[in-house]
Amino acid sequence: MATLLLGCPETDADWVQYNAEDDSLEVQVGVAELQEDGSVALYSSTGLVEIGTASISPGGGPIGTEHSISVEVSDDYANDVDRVSIRTDSEDRGEDEYDLESDSAGEGLYATTLVSVGDDGEVRTDTLTFRLWYDANQDTGG
Repeated sequence: MATLLLGCPETDADWVQYNAEDDSLEVQVGVAELQEDGSVALYSSTGLVEIGTASISPGGGPIGTEHSISVEVSDDYANDVDRVSIRTDSEDRGEDEYDLESDSAGEGLYATTLVSVGDDGEVRTDTLTFRLWYDANQDTGG
């Protein structure tokens, strides 16, 4: 929807994942206390090259907690990445995917805020999988 509001035309992007498929963090949802911030190194598609870092603050908390999520792609690879998303996976609530917003002043920086949802008394561990993408039609990345 933001694309339409900004007047950017829809493109026929051919999105290809740039990073390792298992770059993820676990988030404690419904716990009584706020949890420590978390971070994970992000790796290339083969898992051999570190290409950035994903972070969450806080790393868990009660239902309704706002989590700041950011991805910083290393300078050497920032030009290769055209889009960043996170897939949320909860055993009880299924999967969903969200795009992070690109920082206007920082190349390779992406961020979003997600609010943990659940029923009163619900406690679970969700997995956030970070997905970095390049557009194969742009002949960059990978």
